[in-house]
Amino acid sequence: MNSKYAWILLGILQFFASPGMATMEELLSEVDRLVTDKKYLSAFKLLNSQENGDSNPDIVLKKVDIALNYFGMSMNHKIFAFKDLEEDEEIMDVRGKPGKFEMYPFDAEIILTQLIETNPEDGRLYVSLADYYLEVYEKYRGRWEKSDEEILKNARAHYDKAVALGGDLDGKIYFRAGKTALYMKEMQDAAERFEVAVKKLNDYAPARYNLAYAYLFQNRPADAAPYAVAAYEIYKEIPLKADAAMLAGQAYLEWDRSEEALKYFLLCDQIAPNKFENLCRLMGLYVKLGRGGEAKAVGGRIFELDPAKPAMSQAILSAYAGSPLEEELPGIFKGLALKHAENPEAAGNALYHLSVFYLQTGENALALETVDEAEELFRKSLKEDHVVFKAIAQIRQNAKQPANTKKQ
Repeated sequence: MNSKYAWILLGILQFFASPGMATMEELLSEVDRLVTDKKYLSAFKLLNSQENGDSNPDIVLKKVDIALNYFGMSMNHKIFAFKDLEEDEEIMDVRGKPGKFEMYPFDAEIILTQLIETNPEDGRLYVSLADYYLEVYEKYRGRWEKSDEEILKNARAHYDKAVALGGDLDGKIYFRAGKTALYMKEMQDAAERFEVAVKKLNDYAPARYNLAYAYLFQNRPADAAPYAVAAYEIYKEIPLKADAAMLAGQAYLEWDRSEEALKYFLLCDQIAPNKFENLCRLMGLYVKLGRGGEAKAVGGRIFELDPAKPAMSQAILSAYAGSPLEEELPGIFKGLALKHAENPEAAGNALYHLSVFYLQTGENALALETVDEAEELFRKSLKEDHVVFKAIAQIRQNAKQPANTKKQ
C-alpha cells in the first residue's frame, strides 16, 4: 500500500478508536447539528455507536437530553423510540402515534448513578438524573416502578447536590428544582428555588407564575400578585395567559384588593370566556361586591356551560348562599329551570340545588316542595339507579319528612 494513503487510513482509525478532546467536540457538534435538523434517531444512533459511550459523561448527558426531549414513544422511560422527522414535522406531531420508529434500551437511572459514583464532583450528572426523575414523575405518576414519593425525593436530592457543588447553574435548573418542591408541597423551598430562577431568567413566565403560586400557598398574596401579573404580561399562549390572569386576580382577591382582582378576572374572561374556574371567581366577586345584575349574568353563563351538570348549579349556590345577595337565589334557579323547561335534567338540576338552598336556610316545606318538582323532572330522563335519587331521599330525610313514593 502506498505509504501516503496508509498514513491517512491510520489517522482515520485513530480518530474513531481513540477520540481526543477535539474529536469529542466534533462528535457532539455533529449530534447538535442532527438535533437541530430534527434527525433525532440519527443523533441518538450516532451517540449509541460510540465504544464505551455509556462510561463517558459527555455522551451520556447528550443521550439523556435526546431521550427525554425527543422520544417518539417510551416504555416506562427505560426503552425509547426515535425517528428522524421531516422538515415540516415536530416531535409532538408523531409522539405516541403509529409510525416507523427504532427502539433503544436506555436505562438512564442506572447509567447516571454509576457515572456519579465515578465522577462525584460532576454537577451535570446530578442535574441530569434529577431531570430524569422529574420527567418520570410527570409522565408516569402513580404508574412507575418506584412510588411517587420516592421519585420526587430522588429528584429533590440530586438537584440539591448539584446546587451544593456550586457553579453557575442555569436558572431553569432552579426552576425544575422548584417544581419538584412544589409537587412535594414544600412551598417555602419551592419559592426559594423559584426566586433564584426569576433572578437568573429574564422574561421566563413559568418561573414567575409558579413563584406566585408558591407565595399564595404561604398566604403571601401581596408578594404573589406582582409575579402573577408579570407572568400574564409575558405569556403569549392564550391558555397560559388566561391562567396567569386568573392567578393574579386570586392573589389580589386574597390581598383584599377587589378592584384589581376584578380587573384580572375580567382580563381572563376576555381571552378565555368559557373558563369555568375564572367564571366562578368572577361571579363570587360580583356577589361579594353586591353587584347582583352582573353576578346573575355570569351565573347564567356558568349554567350554560353544561346545564345538566351538577357542578354548574353548585357553583352558583356556593357563591350566593350566606351572602347579602342570597335572597336572589330562588329567582335565579327558578328562572334557569324555566329557561330550560325542554331539558328535564337541566331544569331538575336547577330545582334540586334550590331545594338544597331551602334546606340550608331551614325552609323545609319549600325544600320538600321543590325537591318533588326536581324529582319529577329527573324521572323523565334518568334511570332509577341514578345517584341523584339517593340525594333526593337524603334531602327528604334531613327535612324530617317521610320519603314520597315514586310518582305514577
